Order: sequence, then structure tokens, then C-alpha cells
Amino acid sequence: MKSIFSRAFFTVVLSAFVLTACDKDEARDTEGATLLSSNETVLRYIPADTPYVFASVEPLPDDLMDKMEPKLGRLMQSYQTILREAVAAKSREMPNEEEAEKVEAFIDELAGLISIDGLREAGIGREATGAIYGHGLLPVIRLEQVDGALLDAAIGRLEEQAGHKLPVASIEGGGYRYIESEEGRLIIAVFSDQLVITLAPGGFGDDQISQLLGLTLPESSIADAGVLDTVASEYGFTPHYAGFVDVEALASAFLDAPTGLNADLMALAQHDATTLSDVCKAEIRAMAGAVPKLVMGYTEISTDRLDSTVVLELRDDLAGGLRTLSSAIPGLGEDRGGLMSFGFGLDVRAAREFLESRVEAMEAEPFQCEHFADLQKAAEGARAGLQQPLPPMAYDFKGMLAVVNDIEGLEVATQTPPTSIDGSFLLAMDNAPALVSMGAMFSPEIGALGLEPDGVPVALDLMQLEAMGITAHAALTESALAIAIGGASESDIEAMLSASVPEESPFLSFSMDAGRYYTFIGEAIAAGPQQGEDGPSPEMQAALQEVMNGVGDLYDRMSVDVLFTSKGVEFRTSVTLQD
Repeated sequence: MKSIFSRAFFTVVLSAFVLTACDKDEARDTEGATLLSSNETVLRYIPADTPYVFASVEPLPDDLMDKMEPKLGRLMQSYQTILREAVAAKSREMPNEEEAEKVEAFIDELAGLISIDGLREAGIGREATGAIYGHGLLPVIRLEQVDGALLDAAIGRLEEQAGHKLPVASIEGGGYRYIESEEGRLIIAVFSDQLVITLAPGGFGDDQISQLLGLTLPESSIADAGVLDTVASEYGFTPHYAGFVDVEALASAFLDAPTGLNADLMALAQHDATTLSDVCKAEIRAMAGAVPKLVMGYTEISTDRLDSTVVLELRDDLAGGLRTLSSAIPGLGEDRGGLMSFGFGLDVRAAREFLESRVEAMEAEPFQCEHFADLQKAAEGARAGLQQPLPPMAYDFKGMLAVVNDIEGLEVATQTPPTSIDGSFLLAMDNAPALVSMGAMFSPEIGALGLEPDGVPVALDLMQLEAMGITAHAALTESALAIAIGGASESDIEAMLSASVPEESPFLSFSMDAGRYYTFIGEAIAAGPQQGEDGPSPEMQAALQEVMNGVGDLYDRMSVDVLFTSKGVEFRTSVTLQD
């Protein structure tokens, strides 16, 4: 029962953090400092040298939450059903009926928290802010602007239904509940307006736990050092959500003489960095320096959309090399509407040259550390692969873009195939007419189409298409071959060939109608196997479908662009919201 309680409680806390870090849009800072460099926020508890942090120091705007909350409530209702069904299935297998009733009573209490009203009654409302961060290597989850009395009462109700009260430890400045295990303690501390969850090794005393809980503040906070504010300013992140993982700092924690709580942690773990050779240490540092940091955050928030960016920072030579790989493809990175689109731009010659340069670098300075022996061997395999020539036409290839405007007649539940598909496809390459000429050598029908590199759409009068009642057109230019099917195929081709080339060429781009996509997924769940070893119960199946429908009701469109920039690899995501 203890393990059930701990896992369930942890789930509630994480859900609360994700769903309630949101409210007023006015800044709560002083003296003109930005929220991301203010010690008036949760940042005062985070050490300046933290190796990772994900913080929300400003709640989402009220008008956005007014729009989202009813739909989030619907989603959370479905999650309640999923939780209850999952536990009911397990409790039916319990030999002890009384124990099964206790479990179900506990889950009923827990499920009540998985709702907008339930969270507010537990003291976690829109105004909550918080962070997940490392105090050294140890993880800490901290929520601020909560009602400690209500939250403490909610935990007490869970304990009552579980028939088990968590042990409580006292510490100067407060007390905390905890769950003991061989690895240490999962600590749950509720203060007047804060909730703190953290992990502490079994050998930690009050001094170390006081630091984890924030009863003892760090000598220098991340707000004092302005670390997160600098990251946010560089990438345009908002204070609603910003964070990073410092790969070099994580590596240093294991390679150098530990300090702070890491010193106590490493001593308990009997980790001795001196057992690692200087050669291995240097090469591990070099590996970490190649990918020094992962950063992420919101870049735009409104009642209509949420934009975010994730950046995998790379060493300058790696970032510069990758930037040569992307090819400019007309329309790539543009959300063209419709059901979905997918495409990428790749300069094959540049990709081969980049790979050759990396292999040459590893040959010139091979890894000496025994832990990288397999990686060095992989470089030898890559060299062998590079010695195999590619067909000359492969170097002409630049990328592709596929767009599905609509699919009609598709019924996943009855496995009915679509009656029609409207879409278009563009193949970008140098000397595209040569590809058509090659195709004509193998198929006289292609030659009979009379495609010329003038961009004029030509009807595809092919027997196979006519037999299926499909209208299709094709057009050719010196740098692209485009094909479209459907009633608007001619105009679709013209639009595809005339599309502009983006200022920043994505390496990969994807967009979709999120509402329809999640409806399809829900229908697929409903059509899947039921009750038994291969499938969930009908109630669980219905709840899972309702979750997918709820997500589709929340999101309108989604798009993701992957770009190679001077910083590294950027993942830019945009989500528009349903009305």
C-alpha cells in the first residue's frame, strides 16, 4: 500500500505542476529587474551552479486559462476514469477483498484531485509557480503560491483512505513527510505557501536536507548570477517557462572534486573520480563540450497560440558544419493548412563532406580512453562506408515536400479505406528533367506525358489512375518535379512550384491538423482489440478515446521545424488553439 500511495501522490503533484502553473499576466517583480533574475521568485532557492533547471516564474495569462480550463477539465475527467479503471482491474485480482476496497477508496480520493476544482480545493490554483531543478545532482520539485493548509489537509485525506500515515521528521524551520527506501528518502514538505518534493540519500543529515528544502538558501542563487535570465534573453524565452540542462556541468560533477551537496552524495555513493584516467577525463570533457547545453522555453504566448523552442547547443565547428546540410525547398516550413505536411531539405554532397570531416578528425586524434573504443571502431566503419561511391544523380537530390490536403471516406473503426485523397508532392533536385528522361526509358507512358521543364501542369492520363477515378497532374522545372492528385490538382501544383523559399531553410518540417489527427487516433483506439490479454476493457478504451478527443478539442494545428543554426540544432514548435 505504501508503494501505491507514493506513486499516486507523485503523479498528482506532477500533474498539478504542469496544469496549474498559470494565472495573472502582470509582472510580480521589483525595481525593474526581470522575473528571471529576481530573488522574489522561486529562483532564490536554486543554486547558481545548478546543472539543470526548468522554471515557471510567471503564471500564464488569465484570458488564456479562461479559454483552456474547460477543455483541460474535460481531459482531466478522462484521466480520472483511466486511473479508476486501471486500479479496478488490479483490485479485482487481489485475494483480500478488504484490501481491494481500501485501494479503491484511496484512488477515489486521489482521482478527485485530478480536476481543476480538486486541485484548487487542495490549495493549488492558477497563481502557482514553480521549478524543477538540481541542487547539485539531486532533483527538487518546488511549487510556490499554494495554500499550505489546504494542501496538507488533502494529503491527510489521502493518508486516511490509504489506511497509512507517512512518517514525519522534524527539522529546524519545519517538518516533512517522507517515504523510506533502500536508496534514500522521497521527501514531501508542505510549508505555508510552498510544496517541496525531493530525494535525499539515506546518509543525509539535517544540514543537507535543510539545503534541499530551501530552509538554508544557497550562497549564490541562479537569480543572483542571472544565468537563466541570460539564456532567456539570448533565445527570446518568456518567464512563463524557461530552462536548460548544462551538460558540461553534469560531466564536471563526476570528473572533478565534488562540492556542496554533491560532495556528500558522492561520498555516500563511494564515487571516486581519481580512478578515472586523465586521458578519459579529458576526452569526456571534450565530448560534453561538443554538446554543452540543452535549452528550452516558450517564445510566444497568446490566447490563440503557444510557441516554444528547444535548442541543442553544439560546438562552433559542429554547428557550422551542420548548417551546410540544409537545402532551400520552396514551401518547406510553411504551414499550408490541410490535414498534414512533411518535408526535408538535404544537400547530399554537403552531408557526405561533413561526415568525412568528422571521420577525419577522429582518425587524426583517435580516442585513447577505453570507454570510447566502440565509438572509435564506429568511425572505422563509417570510413569504409564513405569509400563506396554514390550514383552521380544522388548528389542532385535536394529534398522533398509532401502535403495531404484532405482524406475523405476513411473510417478507422470499420477499417474502411478512403474514397478520395487530395494531396501534392514535390521532389527538389538539380537537373530534374534528367530524372524524367530516365523514367521515360523504363516507362513509355511517362515519355508520352510530354513533360517539359516549364512549370506548366500536365494531366496524368494513366490507365492505373483512370481505373481508380483519380484526377492527377504533374509539372516539371529545372529544379523540381511536382505531382498532385485530387479535384484541385492543377492549382495545387501551381501553388507548390510558386511557393517562396524561407529565409531560414529548415532541415525538416512537419505540420498537421491536430484536431483531426487526434480524432483519428481516438477512432483507432476504439477499433482496437477489447477486453483480454490483447486489449483494455471497454470502459478503459472509451476513456482513452475521450482523452484523444479532448486533446483534439484543445489544439487546432501543430507544426515543428528543425533547423541547423549557428547555435546548434533548433526545434521550433507552434501550437494554435481551438476556439
